[in-house]
Amino acid sequence: AFGGPQTSNPQWSPDGETILFNSRRQGSSDLYLLRPDTRELRRLTDEPTDERGPRWSRDGLWIYFGSNRTGQNEVWRIPAAGGAAVRITKHGGQTPVESADGSFLYYAKEMSGMRWSLWRMPTAGGEETRIVEGLVLQNTFVVAKQGLYFIAAGENPRQTSVDFVEHHTGRRTTLVTLGKLPSWGSALSPDERSMLFATIDSTGSNLMLVDRFR
Repeated sequence: AFGGPQTSNPQWSPDGETILFNSRRQGSSDLYLLRPDTRELRRLTDEPTDERGPRWSRDGLWIYFGSNRTGQNEVWRIPAAGGAAVRITKHGGQTPVESADGSFLYYAKEMSGMRWSLWRMPTAGGEETRIVEGLVLQNTFVVAKQGLYFIAAGENPRQTSVDFVEHHTGRRTTLVTLGKLPSWGSALSPDERSMLFATIDSTGSNLMLVDRFR
């Protein structure tokens, strides 16, 4: 507990011993590592810019994250043991996730109208390739062995669905229509039989009167 500053995006390490997250504990958003057994906390970045949406590499040796260090959001990578960060993308990117075999890096780019597209590039470096358009939020996709599951946007905010794109064919399939406002976050179970995601079931506001307002 940091007593107030925004803290989010917790991610277990592949070996299950460390939690990675970002927090505004000391101003801008930085990356932290926490050992739950000992409560040891280590700050991984200390830039004045924002570092957000961190994800582990499949082997646990690297951490990918989004940062606006260059003036726009790009994907960066830093050793999990600590060290200098290296810029990965050159034309924008957020919420990076490695493929199951660690050969590709998937990430989101913002389009017009608050919609996003999904891209990938080899983890060893190389050409960026657009996979699909119409992602509703940048962190509402998960990478499976056979393809990508994501929350897709429709013609209006409530026309959402869970879609799947196959890696090898690029074929896109709508699995279920949601018909609800989207919210942040998604995850895939280790056996890839279940996907976790969030939607907004209801929302509202109140009118308030301030007595003796000056």
